[in-house]
Amino acid sequence: MAYGIAAAASRLARLVRGEGATRGKARLALVLRVENVEVLRDSIGPALLEQMLDRLLLRLVAELRLLPQGCSRGCGEILGLLAFGGCQAVPGLLARLQAICADGIGLPGLRIRPLVNAAIVGDETGRQGAAALYAHGRLALQGSGPLSPVGQVRYVETGREAAPPALALDRVGLLFQPQLCCDTGQVAALRVLPRIWLDGGDSCGLAELEPRLDDGTLGQVVADVLRQAFAGLRGWDRLGRPVPLLSLPLSDRVLGDASIADTILWELDRNDLAPQRLEIEVSEPIGRSGGRMPVTASLRRLRAAGCAIALGDFGTGSAGLDDLRRFGIGRVRIGRGFVSGCDRHADQQRMILAILALADHLGLATLADGVATQEENAFLAQIGFNAVQGPAVVPPLEAAAVDGFLLDRDQSLPAPFDLRRKA
Repeated sequence: MAYGIAAAASRLARLVRGEGATRGKARLALVLRVENVEVLRDSIGPALLEQMLDRLLLRLVAELRLLPQGCSRGCGEILGLLAFGGCQAVPGLLARLQAICADGIGLPGLRIRPLVNAAIVGDETGRQGAAALYAHGRLALQGSGPLSPVGQVRYVETGREAAPPALALDRVGLLFQPQLCCDTGQVAALRVLPRIWLDGGDSCGLAELEPRLDDGTLGQVVADVLRQAFAGLRGWDRLGRPVPLLSLPLSDRVLGDASIADTILWELDRNDLAPQRLEIEVSEPIGRSGGRMPVTASLRRLRAAGCAIALGDFGTGSAGLDDLRRFGIGRVRIGRGFVSGCDRHADQQRMILAILALADHLGLATLADGVATQEENAFLAQIGFNAVQGPAVVPPLEAAAVDGFLLDRDQSLPAPFDLRRKA
């Protein structure tokens, strides 16, 4: 049975005052939090965000018989009492709540699956007020930190300890993907792949977890990534096997931070590294979730200081030729979607050759990504790519493994092709 929101609010008011059939009986409350509300606000806009939250609330009212409490619009938190009572109702409620959280919310022209954590709070005595139940639920969700698994739905009882704390940020680590020059076979660059190691030994890429990170936590992670990456670069210099370029993928959200350019340049200076040894990789469409103007300002600041700028997954997004000039793009990365089967399929070959011709005309260096077979590798090198990366080239390596890899390379080979923008 579905309740209208206005009627539900009226019944909630009676429940909060202790009126009706629930007085002295077990009570259940819901505390639900949309973790990536700020990212959604930036990407789809405030109006669609409000529409998404309203539709999520209506589904909770209809399927869980939620009696919602009013809250600030756009805050991403939904509170309310449940018309069911007692532990016997909890398993069914948890199953339905899990299904709602896992499902997407349909909006005009798109479907969104928000990242949600939720707690159903039980009070078998019926003595706790609604405010106390909500406070207990919020405390329980403190254990659902941004580095914990996505979509946690749990049941907690008042008087019991909340969930364990979130994963510590000292579990941030890096892998490095070697990019080899097609002309010489030397290391042209190392692509930085931030990883977050979770309990149990599993790991996730930063891009996968970023939507659940608040701005402060994300800033700490990025700072840690910079420190580890630049420490590795200095270490290889001391080893006598300098890496010409580090390629660091950064999201629009990170680049939209007004302080990110100064942070990067300060870390480079602190490590006595020239900005020319760092390449910032961006993805299309540029500025989608970080704001066009802040992202543009950060990229121009970094470019003016000497950092290189690369565009990932070239040809699959909406970046126009004007963006290549505006952001000072010097290199483009061609993704697996174009590379797959390129040694066998004529249509793939024609598409890649057209992209190479455009890049050459614009003075852009090219990188083939996701090279999975030696046949693909050989074909891509023959047709004019500047560099390649992928499992068939060299798999991602931890920093310690990079030491051995660089020492084993034949340093008598000619210098690698300059991956920067041609004059």
